[in-house]
Amino acid sequence: MTKTVLIVAAAAVFLVYGFVLWCCIKVGAESEKEYMKLAEKRGKEQQCDK
Repeated sequence: MTKTVLIVAAAAVFLVYGFVLWCCIKVGAESEKEYMKLAEKRGKEQQCDK
């Protein structure tokens, strides 16, 4: 009984860890896209100022 509970708990921790990691990667990718858009926009503005 104790081994079963430990195995289930370990599986739950593994799944939660994987989900959190996936969410962090997803948010990071979205942030990078946003940053690239802003950097591109800023680059165009600086070229117009010259």
